[in-house]
Amino acid sequence: MEFLLNPDRERMNLTLVMCLLVNGRTVLEDFAWASGSARFASALKEFGLEYEQQGHQLVLNGKGFQYALPSMLPFDFGEAENVLIWTLASKDSEQFYTFAAEADEAGVAQVNAAKELLQKYFKVKTETDEPAKFVFHFDMAEPNIKKDSLGNVPYVMRNRMLLRALVRNEYLSFEEKSTIHDQWTKLLMYFGANVKYEGRGMEQLSEFERRLMIAQGKKIERTQFTELSETRVITARDYYVPGDATEATAFAVLMAIANVPKENMVRLLNVDLNSTRAGALTCLKRMGVNLENVTRREKFGDVFGDVEIYPLAAGKRLQGRRFSEDSMATGFEEYALMAVAACFAEGETILRVPREVRADMRPVNEFLAENLRKTGVEVGVYDDGLVIRGMETIVNGSDFDGGKWPEIGLALSVLSMTLGNDEPVANVDLVEATYPGVLEKLKKVLIAEKTEKSEPTT
Repeated sequence: MEFLLNPDRERMNLTLVMCLLVNGRTVLEDFAWASGSARFASALKEFGLEYEQQGHQLVLNGKGFQYALPSMLPFDFGEAENVLIWTLASKDSEQFYTFAAEADEAGVAQVNAAKELLQKYFKVKTETDEPAKFVFHFDMAEPNIKKDSLGNVPYVMRNRMLLRALVRNEYLSFEEKSTIHDQWTKLLMYFGANVKYEGRGMEQLSEFERRLMIAQGKKIERTQFTELSETRVITARDYYVPGDATEATAFAVLMAIANVPKENMVRLLNVDLNSTRAGALTCLKRMGVNLENVTRREKFGDVFGDVEIYPLAAGKRLQGRRFSEDSMATGFEEYALMAVAACFAEGETILRVPREVRADMRPVNEFLAENLRKTGVEVGVYDDGLVIRGMETIVNGSDFDGGKWPEIGLALSVLSMTLGNDEPVANVDLVEATYPGVLEKLKKVLIAEKTEKSEPTT
């Protein structure tokens, strides 16, 4: 069975911003909208982005660095998308911008949340601050770079820093211990921005410096260095947005835990294989999921390719593993899917979350654990993540609820399909809105494959 996945939403929205900054025409090949990206593109129209879908292509015309600046800024997207739009607006520190909503309880809450998020990423000067209206302009000063406990700049902040320096023609450099979600950096390089992005370690030291550090017993750690210099023009180039790694992970988990006909092989076409984003696939392979990257294309400045997944061999089980914060950080969107896989693994699986998100993740993990325990699996919730002791056979479990998290809803839908439940997971509409059509594709995996070759399911 072959499947085309929905495009990766994060990369799609980053690409749309890049197309605005291109001084001219960009063509996105084999195009399909990711969930929510059409609305995001519409918001970029206010900055001057023009686009038209022509068959399997999206043709876009950008304004370069001379894009327009609307006075009313949207604030009803996700955090990463809001920050991108606001960063574009921050090019001008003189213009006043407005957040405004209905003067009711919901509107006041929306404006307050937007204001709090704005002040997390930017320094601003307030002109008007009313319950449902906030007027401000951006300060030229930049907040200090704060790295997380892994020694990295959080990727939303990194994207903001790079974009702001780019549109202001400013110099920027920083080092990180590693990198999470570096798609924006690679997009900048592909479209011709003056970016240096390289690993640094012992090779950057002189022989004397190396000998001195060794004599002093100091550890020489490899770091990731990013430098952005002044860039006059962004080059027009064709581009392609690969398939969503979260959807690919859902297929991998289902193939490993469900009673899939042994002759069924799933081939996922053009999956995003960027190692800083698709880490969950690597983690699942460590657990014993039978998957292979059968093609690997280093094209359009990044990596994507086809992934083949096979059912586990008779008598085989997934194996429990301990996954550190840095492993989970590269597959954080797939955390709930990893937890479902752990329910079927032999032994104990530990899924740790990065320190910065532990407080926010504790109630999410409590909610997820409450659902997983309906199968009889032992699930422990701790400040730093989940501990799951898998079962060899799970036959019971129903009345699952994805709540307000589509990622949890998708994971529980995979679990529900595995258990043969007829009733959909509660709040499954959020899953369909975020991952359109993926549930129907997953159901096809459980049906014995016909011998005749069919076209890929889109």
